[in-house]
Amino acid sequence: MKQSIYLLNCAFCLIFIFCLFSTGCTRHPFYHKKQNILLNLKKKIGIAQFDNRTKVITDASMEYFYQQIISDMETFNSSLQFLKTEGKTEILQKSTLLLSADHIDRQTLIKTARKKGYQAVIWGIVNDINVVSIKKGIPFFRKEKKHIRCRGEFSLFDCETSSKIWFSPINETYLFDNLFAPHLKKQPVLDDQTIKTVLSKLSKKIAQEMCEQLKMEPWKGFIIENNHNEYLISSGMQSGIVEHMTFDVIGSMGTLSGIYGQKYFVPGNPIGRIQIISVDEKTSKASSLYGNQLENSISIQYINHQ
Repeated sequence: MKQSIYLLNCAFCLIFIFCLFSTGCTRHPFYHKKQNILLNLKKKIGIAQFDNRTKVITDASMEYFYQQIISDMETFNSSLQFLKTEGKTEILQKSTLLLSADHIDRQTLIKTARKKGYQAVIWGIVNDINVVSIKKGIPFFRKEKKHIRCRGEFSLFDCETSSKIWFSPINETYLFDNLFAPHLKKQPVLDDQTIKTVLSKLSKKIAQEMCEQLKMEPWKGFIIENNHNEYLISSGMQSGIVEHMTFDVIGSMGTLSGIYGQKYFVPGNPIGRIQIISVDEKTSKASSLYGNQLENSISIQYINHQ
């Protein structure tokens, strides 16, 4: 008799536990049924106008350089996206320079980039590009050969923290005879064709390095407005956002200042959670599942329910 009562109690306990786990969580006010969402978030990348300190690279050649970087990065990483206007990628105007000519006003740059939904921004300096003679060959039989040397530096700024997540000083030298097919018989001069060829080679180098860095970065988005607790996100269908996606809202632990006045945001813990309620091409709207004043956050990060 006692054994039967014991088995009956165990059965009731198992049934209770099963019901608790299968239906109990739906009573939680923040529970939302898991959606069968195909995760295909694209990282939106911006380009700030480069600092062209040479006298030989024209605006047309620099525009070619921008477009070549974009093309190469899209080839290396198909999950990247660049904002285009009338068929051309948008280039953010040159930001205000600070104490040193090679430091930009990151705060202004990042504020603009967040509004456009950029996860990171590319910026660079081209210091010079010129023809140099370098001796090549075995000792006593060396011959001077013409090369094209290009010097500069390139950076990738994270729009969540405003810090550099990638930096590369450039000092590349290309043998002129290898830049063009032998039958062209070009003279070693810095004409537009030579400059574009060198910039194309340089683009492939920095684009591949930036893509490798961006692959390690999680997707991030930004709340740019709060309208009666309906939050506007600067990412939309173009970035792979769909309705019912949920995101953690990341707060800040404060800021750090650099020696040139740079302001860095220090990511903290989640301060709330939002769910997407409507989406258009470039932006989306979300409601708060919990948390308040979420517009003061520094980023949002996708919650993978799968």
